[in-house]
Amino acid sequence: MTAALVLLLALQQAPAPAAPKPATPPPATQPPTTQGQPPPATAAPPRRPAPTSSTLTVKVTDRSGAPARDVTVSAEGQTSREGVTDAAGQVLFRNVPNGTYRLRASAEKFITLEKEVTVRAGATSAPVDMALSNAPPPPPPPPAPEPEQPKPPPVSSPDVKAGESRVLSIADLAERSLSGRDPIKTVPVACSGLDNTQMLVLREKLNAPSNPNLDQMLYVVAGEVLLSFEGRDQPLTSGWFALVPR
Repeated sequence: MTAALVLLLALQQAPAPAAPKPATPPPATQPPTTQGQPPPATAAPPRRPAPTSSTLTVKVTDRSGAPARDVTVSAEGQTSREGVTDAAGQVLFRNVPNGTYRLRASAEKFITLEKEVTVRAGATSAPVDMALSNAPPPPPPPPAPEPEQPKPPPVSSPDVKAGESRVLSIADLAERSLSGRDPIKTVPVACSGLDNTQMLVLREKLNAPSNPNLDQMLYVVAGEVLLSFEGRDQPLTSGWFALVPR
């Protein structure tokens, strides 16, 4: 009786708990590989596209180095641009495509200047310098034409009749006219239209006033005479000629 009870008690006693075992980490996962082939390479990050344009800065000065304002600057190449310089003499062209450009700077007071430049995007480019020379001064305007002088009115000839033609020897006429003692003798020679030719035989002084309408021509045939006109005395001898204008 007693032994059976003890055996029963022993069967009902729970066993002592066992000490816990340390946890084993799971094996690392290996990427699947193909026998004889290397593992795939890691993908590189995407590259940024290279820039295709840049900012072109042009600085314009005069020959002394002072900034040139209000100068028109144009760029011709892959594209066309145009601008006017500011107070610092600069003009900026933004987003200019790569390539070679022909720059042209012009203003009224300067001589036009052209220059070739190359634009490379992404590169730091210094301003393009353009030094302009002063334009020569404009030629002076031609002088104003002088006012046209009024032409004198034509002299109207009176309605006179022509005289008769005459041919004679002055020496013979002078020899025939020497007779007499008159202080002044007037001998007609010829008369035609407005001309009147006379021979004067003088033994004394003759005061002959100037004529505002006629020219007086004097020719000394023989002898000597003293001609006084225009404030001076002029001696005349045979063969001399004098003209007293009207």
